[in-house]
Amino acid sequence: MNDDELDPEVVAALRDVAPASEALRNQHIAAALADSAPASSRSRVKWLGAAAAVIVLLVGGNALYAALSPSTDSNVTPQTGAVTTVPVKGSVCGANLADYTFVGTYSSDGSVREVWSSKQDLVVIDQTSCAQLGTFTHPDVVASDKICMASLSAENQAVVGAYSVVGTTLMLVATPTELQIRDGSCAVIASYPLPTGP
Repeated sequence: MNDDELDPEVVAALRDVAPASEALRNQHIAAALADSAPASSRSRVKWLGAAAAVIVLLVGGNALYAALSPSTDSNVTPQTGAVTTVPVKGSVCGANLADYTFVGTYSSDGSVREVWSSKQDLVVIDQTSCAQLGTFTHPDVVASDKICMASLSAENQAVVGAYSVVGTTLMLVATPTELQIRDGSCAVIASYPLPTGP
């Protein structure tokens, strides 16, 4: 006997079963449809709810990231003194500094200065005339993964920007009289007089 074939007694018993009435058949169909309809609508609502939650998380996360991430525009205004940083909107002088990386800007006595960094030095440029006002050699740097995050505006100082030398992030700070280079612990490792010029 093949496993696919039914026992002849079972086949005979199935033939003796009376067919279901039309009313009983309709009742079973209605019950089956009632059980499946809410499940499909619940499933649709569940998917729509999940999609809405993902959208809310993405928009909220993006807004939170934008609020917490540092901006390239830095308007640090010291409580006293004439040194401030100014918004960075792109440099008009950058074309002449192909081997340099833009660090930031500051203003001194009403004139905006740009600071650029190369592997060897820092260059200060007058933003209006693009004249080079000063060049400062990088100090010897001890490799460190620390980054100076101090807020210096209360000390009559303004953060110009951060830049990297041999893998170490340094902070450039402008005071009313000098440019300071600070290491990862915010200690001054070099200082240069503010360049004067046009």
